[in-house]
Amino acid sequence: MQSVAPRIAAWIAGLEPAAIPPEVIDRAKGCVLDQLGCQIVGAGWPHTRPVLDHVTALGGREEATIVGGGRTTPIYAAYANGSFGHSMEYDDSHVLCGHPGAVVIPAALAIAERDRRHGRDLLTAIVAGYQSMALGGGAIHKAARSRGWHPMKMQGPFGSAGAVAKLLGLDAGRTTHALAIAGSEASGTMEYDQSGGEVKRVHAGSASRSGAEAALLAAHGLTGPSTIFEGKRGIFPVFADGFDGDPEALWTRDFHIRDTMFKLSPAVFTIHGAIQAADALRREHGIAAADIARITADVAEITILHGAGIIHPSDMIGAQFSLAFGVSCIFARGRAGLVDFSDPAAWRDPLIHDLSDRIQVRQAEVAPGASELGGRVTVALRDGRVLTHDQPIPRGHHLNPASFDELLVKFRELLAPHVADGDAQRIVDMVAALDRLDDCSDLMALVGQARSRADALG
Repeated sequence: MQSVAPRIAAWIAGLEPAAIPPEVIDRAKGCVLDQLGCQIVGAGWPHTRPVLDHVTALGGREEATIVGGGRTTPIYAAYANGSFGHSMEYDDSHVLCGHPGAVVIPAALAIAERDRRHGRDLLTAIVAGYQSMALGGGAIHKAARSRGWHPMKMQGPFGSAGAVAKLLGLDAGRTTHALAIAGSEASGTMEYDQSGGEVKRVHAGSASRSGAEAALLAAHGLTGPSTIFEGKRGIFPVFADGFDGDPEALWTRDFHIRDTMFKLSPAVFTIHGAIQAADALRREHGIAAADIARITADVAEITILHGAGIIHPSDMIGAQFSLAFGVSCIFARGRAGLVDFSDPAAWRDPLIHDLSDRIQVRQAEVAPGASELGGRVTVALRDGRVLTHDQPIPRGHHLNPASFDELLVKFRELLAPHVADGDAQRIVDMVAALDRLDDCSDLMALVGQARSRADALG
């Protein structure tokens, strides 16, 4: 096969802003807004405090904003802000690379802020980063995931390296080295989806930091193996037993950022189909927890492996990776939102426990035209009725996309308890005009100001 790193590097180096269609620019703006909302709120969670304390203790030249407070080097800012952006399991997703937004955007913003780059340059770099992350492992995404590797952590360094290389103006040769250096940082298992632990939040920040650092090292002259992907000891053979399909097919998509998926519920995307199916049944038939005898959820293999292993969670990450918990919340609380997944009382709620114990999760084949993230829920009621709803493609999936208006609602609802309406609207307005923004440091100053005011309000 053609060597992958030089091929990706040539694409990145040759990308011109004028070649990016308006709808792709709009998609990139949506990704920025969604990620900033996650960072601003995520910076205040107790489980991200260790990251903020760690980065604050490291110090460094004050060149980039830490959304949680203070300033530091772009590398440390990418680490902190990426961790904040992934802290609620609410950031964007992609079928080829996991969670690109929490990896690519923090690194790109940190460098763009330091260098006071135009917003158009930032958006171009983000498009390049999403492309690099999708191509730098998309061919083995499912195969590696089935072995327990976390795609975001494995592929993420290639995304942030690609974005930062673009902002630094590296040529194709130096960008190849940036990707090759980033390959030494590819890692990360998914054992957290079996027994919990908040370390997953740091996978985004770690990948964002390491990819950015790889590009900076390449700019200084460090080299890496150009066969980092397909070589004998490269990413493809080390992380997977084979390709998911024809790797050449990935190159037929002009801009992979088009296929970004936005979450409308703060949980792993593999359980969104089941949650949405359960909610449709509740809304249509007025089902309450007391009415239910048993529940069956028919889902794809990926949900069995990456969403059905935890029945009774003991922490937030466990709740967000528990189909049983999410579906039970729908019937017990009438919702499955951030307040539910983060509530220790919900994790211990006897009613939710009882419902969770009465849920049978079964593996089902993915129907033609459906997504592996879909789900079918059947509820057997105590009065003898059996009701079913099929959600073949969850809302927010790129084949059933969330609108920009839905992203605005999500952003405003997410920030409402923490940030004044005026601050939130100013961020929305600046992101909407990002392709005309002269200096990206203005955006990060506004974001930092909004977060500091949120802290002052308690």
